[in-house]
Amino acid sequence: MTTLQDHPVSGGQTLPHMPVARRDSVWRRFRRASPFALIYSAAILIFYTIIFIIPFGTGIWLAFQNWDFITNPKFVGLRNFTKAFTDQYFWQALEKTVLFSVVEISLGLTIALLFALALSQVIGKWQNFYLSVYYLPVITPLVVSIYLWRWLYRPTGGAFNTLLNSVGLPEQPFLASPQQALWAITVVVIWAHLGTGIVLFLAGINDVPESLFEAARLDGAGFWQSFFRITLPLIRPVLVYQMVVSVIGTVQMFEAFFLIPGPGFSTRTLALYTYELGFRALNLGYGAAVSLIIFVMLLGATVFQLRRWRIEWEH
Repeated sequence: MTTLQDHPVSGGQTLPHMPVARRDSVWRRFRRASPFALIYSAAILIFYTIIFIIPFGTGIWLAFQNWDFITNPKFVGLRNFTKAFTDQYFWQALEKTVLFSVVEISLGLTIALLFALALSQVIGKWQNFYLSVYYLPVITPLVVSIYLWRWLYRPTGGAFNTLLNSVGLPEQPFLASPQQALWAITVVVIWAHLGTGIVLFLAGINDVPESLFEAARLDGAGFWQSFFRITLPLIRPVLVYQMVVSVIGTVQMFEAFFLIPGPGFSTRTLALYTYELGFRALNLGYGAAVSLIIFVMLLGATVFQLRRWRIEWEH
């Protein structure tokens, strides 16, 4: 509720009937809240604290410690971080992560956008049918997909090498070659997540008003001119969202590199390197420091992308 009150001004005059907002205190609102709302809010807060806040805070604390699961943790300050920047294996893992991310994001978004553009020309039930087919890899557990691709990549008896032999081409050591292993895994990840991009891009394309395309056709614009000048600018929020999510997902990708290991360090990314530091080398402090570096990198990349593209979520 609001009250009306006269406000004095210079010269003895007053401005009558100026509204003054009466704000309830936080405590009064808390007392008026429904008991069920308080219970649900408390449950969510407790769950969020247990699942995120406590592990995240523990990770930050570990990043400044030297701990091997056996002896007592020892505070070492910034030593773990300085060690990371002088560690050649860290830089090798960073290089593999950047290469994988750039190729996976570039190819994945391009292929998904082209498929969505093609599906937008399909009308009726066939669009839903093809969309369901393309989305199957997404709803398939990633572990199942990885083992399927491991069988396809087998050097002897695998589907791909059998096909190569049938056309007279030599067999390829897809996962045994340092030059091919990273790209073989990249194909698996693109295939596993392609359906998500197709669904989002198709939703964005279908949301573009048809009247804009009709006006463009009357002006003599072709299919690709309409795509680059109408469709692409209007689905920019979807494109940037997909790019941000893809950057986070590729940098954090662990399962594919863990279950399809390449020779040597050819497929060791930052996520896999962090796991090896913490659970194989039992260097929890250093592993937590590398994890915190990854978090800062992802946060910086996300903020940069959002500012760079200046997203407008509503057009």
